[in-house]
Amino acid sequence: MMLWHKAILWAGVVVLGMMHLACDNKKKGELVPGTANPLIHSKAFQDTISEVAWVEGLRRMRVRGYGLVAGLGTRGSKECPPKVRRHLLQEMYKMDRFAKGGRDALPITPEQILGDRDTAVVIVEGEIPAAVPSGTRFDLTVRALPGTQTTSLEGGRLYTCNLRIQRDTSAGSITGQILATAAGPVFINPWSQSPSAATKADPRLGTILGGGTLNKDRRIRLVLEHPSYRRAVAVARCINTRFPAHKKVADGQSPAHIKLHIPSHYAKKPKHFLELVRHLYLPTPPGFLDRRAAELAQEIISPDAPHRDIALAFEGIGRTTLALLQKLYADPHDHASFHAAVAGLQLEDPVAVGPIIAHARDLRSPYRLAAVKALAQAKDMYRTTAALRSLLDDPDPRVRVLAYEGLYTRGDKTVVSTILGKDNFVFDVVHSSAGNLVYAKRTHERRIALFGDGITCLPPLFFCDEEGLITVTADEDARQLTLLRKTPFSNRVSPPISVSLGVEDLVPMLGDDPVVKEGKLVRGLGVSYSLVVKVLADLCRTNAINADFMLEQASVPEIFGPLPKTGRGESDM
Repeated sequence: MMLWHKAILWAGVVVLGMMHLACDNKKKGELVPGTANPLIHSKAFQDTISEVAWVEGLRRMRVRGYGLVAGLGTRGSKECPPKVRRHLLQEMYKMDRFAKGGRDALPITPEQILGDRDTAVVIVEGEIPAAVPSGTRFDLTVRALPGTQTTSLEGGRLYTCNLRIQRDTSAGSITGQILATAAGPVFINPWSQSPSAATKADPRLGTILGGGTLNKDRRIRLVLEHPSYRRAVAVARCINTRFPAHKKVADGQSPAHIKLHIPSHYAKKPKHFLELVRHLYLPTPPGFLDRRAAELAQEIISPDAPHRDIALAFEGIGRTTLALLQKLYADPHDHASFHAAVAGLQLEDPVAVGPIIAHARDLRSPYRLAAVKALAQAKDMYRTTAALRSLLDDPDPRVRVLAYEGLYTRGDKTVVSTILGKDNFVFDVVHSSAGNLVYAKRTHERRIALFGDGITCLPPLFFCDEEGLITVTADEDARQLTLLRKTPFSNRVSPPISVSLGVEDLVPMLGDDPVVKEGKLVRGLGVSYSLVVKVLADLCRTNAINADFMLEQASVPEIFGPLPKTGRGESDM
């Protein structure tokens, strides 16, 4: 295996797309009023909506609440501050399963649940993404209350709880309206930084991947720098002309504000839609857009030009620019050919697929990963799907994972998916000839993927987690693995369970719900996603599995760092 395959954490895949928008905002000087605008001399900025308005609603929105994690055996705690306890009891008694006379009422009271060491009161936090509609899922963190005796949240599940807007001020925290709900199994990252780090992660701190659900749309609107009803009407008309839809996309609410609705075509990429809106040119004399497109074609060749903004400006003008863009696809400058092709791909030009594929396959191209991501996000054209399939055999594991993510989203037949347990995690098998790789996600959803063929365990081997919840062993000449499972509730250990050496069989045996036939367990130990990830990572690290291991890097710095100071006031939604 190549040495650099041992780089376990991959920081580029998830963060890449998020950084574009943040960098774009900084370049435009939109975050702090009065800041000098470095794009002011670019044709991608002059005469656009960005010159007269900024977007309100691009800030991540932090929400917070208290919840209850159950399924901890004896690792939870009974302690809870009186104020928090009263709050939780009030919330629990509102649920049908605890209401007196309820159809599905449980034979246990909320007071009894809070007083059981199988549960732990936790602080739940999350950040709602910008410009997303109701129903959007997002990641959460859960942490045991300080000062309690909870030892671990491993294997626990968060009961449904409410999340409210949270703002920190000089006078303390301010809690606002309910914006989201939270629920789901807890994922404990086994490492503080990487699987090779000496410091272990705090078992009292976990993540609920995709556990937050937004209750209503985030409000997105344009704010005019200089309020004017006439200008507001012109801007709204410009947007609605470019994005004709059954529901009006832009609605001028006042001389200062224009409400925006995300078109259904951009429902899965709202940030891209907002970037595109800011790069639209306002109504101009006949022939202006043709002249501007020619100017952009000249500007994009310069190495110091704002290439991504120019690509967005081309896209905003529309398909009338394809003739110019197609000439740029063959430009000898990497920055010009790549960004022109990105604009063409967004405009659904099949000719643009070729240069994007060329960048994706060129080991020397600085836009290689961005090109793979562009292919993954493109409409399901045959050539982009075929290219992604071929990139599964690339020597760079980052490229392989990006290609896999794109194919998984399309439901491509090269990715064979199985849901393990009722909702434990998704298990994917991806056939590839570039070497064996085990990949695990740690954002948005619980998913493990095997890349390669013949991924197997290599005896002798031994694994046992710190709490002894799962033990995996095989003697030197063994032809099967032996598994032992301890329950966190009674600390009883199961009889030895055998499974083949193949990792494709090991993962379902660990993660699926128990299946018993003729009194014998044939599949499924119900092991949590985080513990399955730890088993695979440890066995790969010790060369007990003939594969490298890669854990996805978290987004929204580990996981929620300080919110950026925008310099602009924004409402709750």
